[in-house]
Amino acid sequence: MQLLEYFYDRNNNITTYHQRKFSIPDTNRILIYGAPASGKSYLTLDYITNYEQEEALYIDFADPKFQFRDMMEEDVEGFVEANEIELLVLDHYEHEYFEILPNAKKLIIISDRFYDYGETFENLELPLLDYEEFFSFQKRGTERQIFNQFLRQGTLPQLATQTAPKEQLFQTFIQSHFSLSEQKLLGVLAHFNTSSVTTHQLYTYAKERYKISKDLIYKQIKILQQRGIIKFIPDTINPTAKKLIFFDFALAKYLTLTQSFPKQFDTMVALSLLKHNVEFRAFGISGYLTEKRDLIIPAPFESEESFWKKAHSKFITYRLVEAKKIYIITVTAQYRFKIENIEFEAIPFYEWVVINDEI
Repeated sequence: MQLLEYFYDRNNNITTYHQRKFSIPDTNRILIYGAPASGKSYLTLDYITNYEQEEALYIDFADPKFQFRDMMEEDVEGFVEANEIELLVLDHYEHEYFEILPNAKKLIIISDRFYDYGETFENLELPLLDYEEFFSFQKRGTERQIFNQFLRQGTLPQLATQTAPKEQLFQTFIQSHFSLSEQKLLGVLAHFNTSSVTTHQLYTYAKERYKISKDLIYKQIKILQQRGIIKFIPDTINPTAKKLIFFDFALAKYLTLTQSFPKQFDTMVALSLLKHNVEFRAFGISGYLTEKRDLIIPAPFESEESFWKKAHSKFITYRLVEAKKIYIITVTAQYRFKIENIEFEAIPFYEWVVINDEI
């Protein structure tokens, strides 16, 4: 009970909060999940301000005071009832910590991973920042300046508002959210970012560099997938292949020397499709084919003449996958041409993301 009193009396006010384009639904049972540092806790702490302090109980399972104490759901329910609490929040909650979830008028569970609590729960997946949100976080700067800043700092909400060196913030983030073994694996995954790779290839590469068992690395990769750290994108051209996408392009560059600008740009495009819930597959190493048969090709510095030649050489492949329109995503270049019935349009990334919801 002393632990519950501690959480009940704790000051959960946040000094600054930048509004996200996501909001907590007005239902009584909610799971908020997503990658580490995506802003789940801050979104919820901002929501708690709608309640009087004595009406909400925010329990943080990452608090060090939990290390030597247990908490029973009966104790939580009794405390909620005795204090007439309207809102119960379980942050950093590990699924099945309680045999039965405590009863409360409104319950919010926050976790890195999705868990199916049944039809009574509404699920909200909170991703890292997309470009539009990053742009809204900035107080000043031209479109090009903010794009360059986005490229350097990435999609972690904390980095979008901090002036400290990003290397320092990345180091703190990694040390706070991952074990030493997972940190080594992150370096391996970042090395293969945007590559078609199998789990076995990842294991082979890792074991040559540090001591790890096959079972452990397979388990860690599965957990990192569940936490949204990596995605494996199926390939249209080669159904047996999957393309690895790291959850933040700037962090991938921090972790390895192999992430060139084209790979970073490729990741930016893939992440934008993911964050806009566009259904798509990899198109070999060239780009991404959406469910609507739009082909998205990251080509940051491709000139019209250069791409026109490539388009003719690959046109048969475009026809085979029944591409309807081909978007060439660039840094600044804009041009448009047509080959037979397929339209090709080059558009800067920061303009393309605005229409991404419609693709």
